[in-house]
Amino acid sequence: GLFPAVLNLASNALITTNATCGEKGREMYCKLVEHVPGQPARNPQCRICDLRSKVPHQRHPITNAIDGKNTWWQSPSIQNGIEYHYVTITLDLQQIFQIAYVIVKAANSPRPGNWILERSLDGVDYQPWQYYAITDSECLTRYNIHPRPGTPSYIKDDEVICTSYYSKIHPLENGEIHTSLINGRPSADDPSRELLEFTSARFIRLRFQRIRTLNADLMMFAHKDPTEIDPIVTRRYYYSIKDISVGGMCICSGHAKACPLDPMTNVVCQCEHNTCGETCDQCCPGFHQKPWHAGTFLHKHECEPCNCHGKTEECYYDQDVADRNQSLNIQGEYIGGGVCVNCTDFTSGINCETCIDGYFRPKGVLPDSRDPCQPCSCDPNGSLNDTCVKDEKHAEGDMLPGFCHCKTGYGGESCNQCALGYKGYPECLPCNCSLKGSENDDPCIGPCICKEHVEGENCDRCKPGFFNLQQNNPEGCEECFCSGKTNICTHSHLTYRSIEDLNGWYLTDLPGLIRVTPKQRRFDGHQQISISNEAARKVLPQTYYWSAPSSYLGNKVAAAGGHLKFTVSYDFKEEEETVQLMVQSDVIIEGGDLRISTPKAGIHLQPSEEYTEEIVLKPESFSVHGTDVPVRRREFMTILANVKRILIRATYSNGMNAIYRLRRVIMEAADHTSTGRRVASAVELCNCPPGYDGTSCESCWPQHRRVNGTIFGGICAPCTCFGHAESCDDITGECLDCKHNTGGSYCDRCLPGFYGDPTKGTAEDCQLCACPLNIPSNNFSPTCHFDRSRGLICDACPAGYVGPRCERCAEGYFGQPLIPGGSCQPCQCNNNLDFSVPGSCDSLSGACLICKPGTTGQYCERCADGYFGDALDARNCQ
Repeated sequence: GLFPAVLNLASNALITTNATCGEKGREMYCKLVEHVPGQPARNPQCRICDLRSKVPHQRHPITNAIDGKNTWWQSPSIQNGIEYHYVTITLDLQQIFQIAYVIVKAANSPRPGNWILERSLDGVDYQPWQYYAITDSECLTRYNIHPRPGTPSYIKDDEVICTSYYSKIHPLENGEIHTSLINGRPSADDPSRELLEFTSARFIRLRFQRIRTLNADLMMFAHKDPTEIDPIVTRRYYYSIKDISVGGMCICSGHAKACPLDPMTNVVCQCEHNTCGETCDQCCPGFHQKPWHAGTFLHKHECEPCNCHGKTEECYYDQDVADRNQSLNIQGEYIGGGVCVNCTDFTSGINCETCIDGYFRPKGVLPDSRDPCQPCSCDPNGSLNDTCVKDEKHAEGDMLPGFCHCKTGYGGESCNQCALGYKGYPECLPCNCSLKGSENDDPCIGPCICKEHVEGENCDRCKPGFFNLQQNNPEGCEECFCSGKTNICTHSHLTYRSIEDLNGWYLTDLPGLIRVTPKQRRFDGHQQISISNEAARKVLPQTYYWSAPSSYLGNKVAAAGGHLKFTVSYDFKEEEETVQLMVQSDVIIEGGDLRISTPKAGIHLQPSEEYTEEIVLKPESFSVHGTDVPVRRREFMTILANVKRILIRATYSNGMNAIYRLRRVIMEAADHTSTGRRVASAVELCNCPPGYDGTSCESCWPQHRRVNGTIFGGICAPCTCFGHAESCDDITGECLDCKHNTGGSYCDRCLPGFYGDPTKGTAEDCQLCACPLNIPSNNFSPTCHFDRSRGLICDACPAGYVGPRCERCAEGYFGQPLIPGGSCQPCQCNNNLDFSVPGSCDSLSGACLICKPGTTGQYCERCADGYFGDALDARNCQ
């Protein structure tokens, strides 16, 4: 960063005080140094202070403290009143500065004893900078702050300390007080926000609260009325300040090294780093590629120009654009968030890089060219609208910049002619022979010659067992796959959605035995992952692959005909002497015990080159891996029905210093919720027989299984789970996740604690073992079984219950467990009853019937007639 020089700001300040000697008339004062034994007395006599005197050396106004001369300000002595211990000096710097230090030099008296150095931004609210006290104990008693002994030091950036270091009686004259506000604080080398706020001030106040006196004089003050003290004592005590220096600099936010004095506006920062404003606190117009930051001692944080390709000087910063890496900087990198506004020459876009509607930038013309955008020339008869392809970024397929979007039946760059297979411009109508299904050179000249899998008078429909009539298919239509369950299918009207996810990718070898996690960052609005070849080769072979996460795997029959698109690049950390490029298949797909791959030639990628590959997911794009054997549609669809791995080649050279990168992997797959524009006509919709589901009959109904996992020609058989599970294992047929309190391989047993017949096939087959009935048990896990003749039989009863269904209370317990809310409770007979005697306690009421000898009562609670003693506690009836 850039910072102005530290200057003495006090010399230009407005300084005021609430008390100056001689302002109420002539007064005599004496220097303390002339009254101390052993001190050399030069011109030993008292002097006069008179603010109205015509003799210069008798006047001591507050301005003397900042005039840079050998004059001084002096306060009234306490001979004029004890209140003159309390005197305040205020400096108005006339604008906010960053203050580095304050130095106060005393004149002909000792330094102040107790006082506070304060700061303010507005002259109203003052905050302390530092406390000064005669003794450490007074830091606590007067200011309630623990003293900082010794030379002042600071633990925090905004710490306010109290020190007695500068309040000593010696020297009696010309003492100095040095208060550093930056040096010695934790972030002094690179100031924090707290330190910058702590040192910002316009007003500085010195609030004196006690004059430094001799101890003997203090004793006199303590025992006498001040008016009775000899004036020879009291006129020695006053404040005198020869100089106040305030070291500080303009607040230029780290973006100016000079701020010269301007008589009209005080001082003004000469901003650099493309910053503007009184304090260089904003980026200048046109320099908003990155957000404004204050310059620091370590970083300059220069404002960067927006890249508007010379089409405007106006822009602003947008954090969302920066987060998505959509703004191009002047170095050609997508770093920053500058958004251009008011683009000229018919341009638009974040960087004025594209054209407005109705204009286009021809191929090869750069965005910064003069007049880059030309008007579209779209024929109103054949065009959907007057907007054409704006530039190469928006071009798709054969649609180049400037090409118009034609209505069905129209063609040409401007849609000003009939497309092949149509005739009669300006009203283009279909020819007799289907352009998609016929082999005629001119579809308008009959008779129609149909492609192999096409039929109809006009060759406009697929033969039975085929679907998806396409012009670029030499056979016209594709064969229905339908997992071998039917030959009745049609093309879907679904649209493709894009699967895009860079989370969970990893590096692996071809067998898939090793996993290496890549590094991840965002680039150009998208995530990017990378791997150092040097790090990867510690565990991986020379050729390794990016392996896709689960979002790209599983059932992907609806991805047929879609695109797999990815962007790869690599460069070197250090220059390599010789680099040998590697030739490998770029994409490998595994599934259904098959492995297919793209051609061996693959991408020939050069260092520092970024390449985007786009593969159509159809059989013709692949061969059986490791061979030149073409992939049949049946094999291809079997793989898509259960994709286990998708591998994208990571390695392109043998250079150990290589860094390989992968970004933006997109797989297109159709579904019923997609709102995409591209129709997935290559996805078949099959007329599946009962038990089969999915667009290609590749799935089974709920509660069915694909026997042995076989897709083509396989069988979907019902699970034997009696309606208690949604799925079962394809190989063993064992049920998965049994519900309704059932268990076992086929959900054919009730779980422990339940009873019933699970084979009935209802959700209520297994009921809770109510042992005992109606009583929820907290510490007892009931088990039971079902007896066809006797019904529910409890295997065990909790304490206090008996019976096949725990329906009665045991000896020593009472209650009615068969009624709702009923239970068995222990009989309360005060231990004066033998429960082993049958019928000793009433099983319904709990009444104690057969008390031990010598006791009686409903609860055996008293001694019987003829007995004495205590039946309850001592139980000693005799």
